[in-house]
Amino acid sequence: MAKQQTGNFGSIRIGNVASFVMFLFLSAAFMINAVFTNISINLNYAYFFMLVTLIILISVIRTTKDTSKLAFNVPFILLLFYTALMFLSGWQIKDYLLICLTLCALSCIYSNFYRTLFFLIIQNALIGIMLLLGYNIVGQETDLFIVLINWVICLSAAGFLLMLTRAATIYLNRALEQRQSFMDLLYSTESYVAMLDERNEVIYASKTLANLSNVEDPSMLQGRPIIDLFPGRTLKIYAGRLLKEKDKYAADWEFSLNGQKRYFKAASQELAGADGGTLISLYDMTHLAERDEIAVMKDSMQIGLFFMDKNYIIQDHYSRYLESMLLETELFGKLFTDIISASVTPSEMEAIKDYFNMIIERTYDQEMLEDINPLNELHYKNARTGERKVFQCAFATVERGRKEVFILVTVYDITARVELQKRLEEEETRRQEETQAVFELIQVQPDVFSDFMADMEHEFDTIDKIQKNETLSVHDSLVKIYQSIHAIKSNAVILGLNVFGNKVHNLESKIKKLREIEGEIPFTDLLDLTMEIDKLSNERDSFRDIIGRLESYAAGSGNKGQNIKVLIDSLTKTTNRAAEDQEKLIKFIAKDIDAEAIEKGPRRVLKEILMQLIRNSAVHGIELPEVRKARGKSETGIIKLLINIAADRKNIQIRLSDDGNGLDYKKIAERAVSRGLIKEEDKNNKDLLLKIIFAPGFSTADTESMHAGRGIGLNLVRDRIKEINGSVRLRSEDGKGVVFLISVPLEENS
Repeated sequence: MAKQQTGNFGSIRIGNVASFVMFLFLSAAFMINAVFTNISINLNYAYFFMLVTLIILISVIRTTKDTSKLAFNVPFILLLFYTALMFLSGWQIKDYLLICLTLCALSCIYSNFYRTLFFLIIQNALIGIMLLLGYNIVGQETDLFIVLINWVICLSAAGFLLMLTRAATIYLNRALEQRQSFMDLLYSTESYVAMLDERNEVIYASKTLANLSNVEDPSMLQGRPIIDLFPGRTLKIYAGRLLKEKDKYAADWEFSLNGQKRYFKAASQELAGADGGTLISLYDMTHLAERDEIAVMKDSMQIGLFFMDKNYIIQDHYSRYLESMLLETELFGKLFTDIISASVTPSEMEAIKDYFNMIIERTYDQEMLEDINPLNELHYKNARTGERKVFQCAFATVERGRKEVFILVTVYDITARVELQKRLEEEETRRQEETQAVFELIQVQPDVFSDFMADMEHEFDTIDKIQKNETLSVHDSLVKIYQSIHAIKSNAVILGLNVFGNKVHNLESKIKKLREIEGEIPFTDLLDLTMEIDKLSNERDSFRDIIGRLESYAAGSGNKGQNIKVLIDSLTKTTNRAAEDQEKLIKFIAKDIDAEAIEKGPRRVLKEILMQLIRNSAVHGIELPEVRKARGKSETGIIKLLINIAADRKNIQIRLSDDGNGLDYKKIAERAVSRGLIKEEDKNNKDLLLKIIFAPGFSTADTESMHAGRGIGLNLVRDRIKEINGSVRLRSEDGKGVVFLISVPLEENS
């Protein structure tokens, strides 16, 4: 608080007026004496001294901030002024000592003992110097003894005046100290206090009352009617009732101010004494009333309700239901941010804290704050028990005692609502998926679809056997399950069964993550995988229902043309789907297909490995149209398939080729070295690199897609051919493509 200027303003005003009167009196007396005593002087000098003195006197009085200094400055200026006039008259005027005594009395009027004492010392020192220099200060031809007697008389009178000044100064300082203490009290009190005169106008007012009136300086309220200080119609009505009763008024005020409900306890008391007046006091009871209201509400509402300060600390009054919601006890003093820390990420926590600061500062629109509320849907996890709930949190600012701002937090448990909404969304998704699945199945030829079902049945049976095989390690089992799931996905995607294909793709992603775990895989993760596989397997039942509503086809062991057609259609779809997804132009050519090889060979395995190789050529081999054109090739890439029975009729010979880019040995080597599959010195060993591309999980693709990138396609080809005792070789020529040569025993047919 700034230091208040102290002083008796009434005596200062009297002293200032007296100083001007003294100046006029001295000027007039000098002129009169000069005329009647026939003093020979230059009046122009006298006028000059009068003008300069007047200017200096006015300047000193107007610019002196510490008014106590006027007790010395003003009489000293007049002393110098009159001394100068006496020099002009040649000391012919005999009342110099009397004037000095009068100036001492003027200094006393300003009521500052020490300044007056200092002036008296300087004044008499000046008199003594002039006597020593031979100036007769009481007129010419006056005996020195008479002069000294006059000086002693004047000095004694001045001493008496000085003693009176000392007594007055002590009394005044006490009064000023009491007044200053009262002003300090008004400035620091939290109550709304004012002192009124008989006209109900403000004499003094507290800082808080000034703030209520949107006035910064309480002194600006002096002289204003008290009723004008209260904003709003309700407060003015209350103030009118107070002024009507005045003496011993006491009442509770309830009103709204700036959108906030407030409670005041008002009282007034008329003051005794001649001046009279009334003292009114208003005490802000808002925080106590709010506490009582909340205390009533908090135990009856099924919501969480609590106050939080700017440091995120939960205050002592909160709803009883909050503890059961948060699964915590004794919340008072705990940090709300600590309680929800297990439910959010560190970056989310920083954003939440920034949001709380925005609420505390109240610099943003409330509607905007509601829109960006980061805890509108909090997925709460109890750090101690791990139990989960879903909360909706709302925030509002409340100003309590000493104008400290708190956040009122309301927490709603919306777990049941969110779960219901989730079930409804899942049901709607399932219904849409069923509708889309039916639409996709209708567009698949019955014989092709039947072939897909048979292959899928085989893969799920294989998975079941793998899961029951206790001789396999967990990681080996995952590789084989991964292959079967990949085969099912490939068939589904080729047929355009996107809904089912996406589900299989998601399951494939989960298996891939489990395979990447080093060390022992948690049992719960394996159990979840088993349940996901069973869930996917159950999708076959819905397919069987749809098959019953579709046209069935007759598949006989001697229907060779039909088997070739199903195979060629499946491989053609594989090519077209992969080309479309890769934004490439690819043509599949299968002209030399031996029907007997298809009939007597392992049809399912042949279709499976050919689909994987075609997808591999489409993704890794065939270039984009603009790249092929720049290399002088046709924009459309070619994949050719030949299947026939060897001359010795022991093997089926398969030749699948493409006219793409060929194997990128450099990229294969770099990827193999980075994964630790080969050593740096083996980077140029092409035979070793050709074996690496068949390793599980190895891929040169930079991103994963439905067709490639997970390193399982060629690994599946190798293992499937190995299972039927076949062999696979490949040739690659840079810029001209890849040729896969597969030999399958004829006697191992299906």
